Amino acid sequence: MDVFSRSWSLFKSSWSVVRSEPSLLWFPVLSALLVIIASVVFFGLLGALFVLNPDVQRTLVDAAQTAEGGEGSPLLTLIGIAVLFVYYLIVGAIATYFATGMAGAALRKLDGQDTSFGEGIRIANSRLGAILGFSVIAATVGVILSMLRNNREGGNTAGAILAAIGGLAWNVATFLVVPVIADRSVNAIGAIKESALLLRKTWGEQLVGSGGLGLIFGLASAVVVMLTVLLLVVVSDIAGLFWILLGLSVTTLIVLAVLNSTLSGIYKAAVYRYAAQRQVAPQFDATLIEGAFRLKGAAA
Repeated sequence: MDVFSRSWSLFKSSWSVVRSEPSLLWFPVLSALLVIIASVVFFGLLGALFVLNPDVQRTLVDAAQTAEGGEGSPLLTLIGIAVLFVYYLIVGAIATYFATGMAGAALRKLDGQDTSFGEGIRIANSRLGAILGFSVIAATVGVILSMLRNNREGGNTAGAILAAIGGLAWNVATFLVVPVIADRSVNAIGAIKESALLLRKTWGEQLVGSGGLGLIFGLASAVVVMLTVLLLVVVSDIAGLFWILLGLSVTTLIVLAVLNSTLSGIYKAAVYRYAAQRQVAPQFDATLIEGAFRLKGAAA
């Protein structure tokens, strides 16, 4: 109940910022649209390269046959790593760009200044170097974690555990990277160092994340899915109503995802403001920000 109460308080506090500046919602919307478009184009080009180029087809088929013979295929592995890295880089750069814009606009709003979608874009444009640099580093980390999770030599249990630990450490260390990039003229490595330093100075050396907005939106999404399944079973014989309900459900889930992304970005901006300036934004209760992280082994 304490975790749920905290999550609900975070929701209300972050939502108050959105109500005062609705343009913040455009950042995750455009980010998601561009990620979808980039994904379709990326995989479409990969498919066209394979279909239209006989040499590529022969090379991949030979490599696959070698792998099926039990020898493994270094070529397929390298191709897979390269494709995964490029895709992570493209998607990560888009997401980080709009997240930086939103963080910049949110920080201005938390400081009581006027802001807008255009102001956020201006901030993101001025930080393109750091955004691209961080996207390269994040893509590299993502590929390494993916390789650990999918390592089949001797079973993948150890790799999955290492990937989980590494992923948690990376997420915690980079929790404030986007607000740092939005607020300061630093490069990617400097932003990561500053994020980790602010967290250590404010919450201690052995910290872990506490409950956040994910609980609220996770529960809401689960309720939407369960209600949709029940209603679709009831109206399965009514074709028109079936598709209308399905469309409404998908739309609702998209709206929840947009809200989750927006409110989480605002919360991170508020946590950064507290860590960097020791000031709690007026829209947030001090205990919500001070309790953003806790020491390992401490009571939740």
